[in-house]
Amino acid sequence: MLPASIRRIAVQLFDNGVLRLIFENTRNMAVSTLITAAGLEVVREGPGELDLVNPTLVGYVVVAIGGSLLLLNLLDGLWRLSRMKSHLLLQILLCAAYAFIFWRVVLLVLNFKAGGGMGVGN
Repeated sequence: MLPASIRRIAVQLFDNGVLRLIFENTRNMAVSTLITAAGLEVVREGPGELDLVNPTLVGYVVVAIGGSLLLLNLLDGLWRLSRMKSHLLLQILLCAAYAFIFWRVVLLVLNFKAGGGMGVGN
C-alpha cells in the first residue's frame, strides 16, 4: 500500500485525468511549435516545390496561426493551474514554472527545426 501523500498524487494523476491533460498540452505545444517552424521555414527558404502566389505572406500567416495556437495553449495551461485548489503561493510558483518550461521547450523545438534537425541531410 502506498503512503497517503503518494496515493493522493497518484489519484490526481491517474483517476482525475491530470496525466491525460499533461500529455494533451504537451502534444498541442509540439504541434503548434512545428506549425510555427514550418511558417518560418517558408519565410526563410521560400516555398520550394509549392506553387504559391506570395510565399512570404503565406509563411507569415502560418507563423501567425502557429503563434496564436501556442498562446492559446499557454493560456489554457495557466488557466488550469490557476484553478487548482491549493495555496496561492504554490499556484503562482507552478504557473511561473509552467510558463518557463513552456517557453524553453518552444525555443528548443524552433531551434531544432530551424537548424535542420540533428544535422541530417544538410
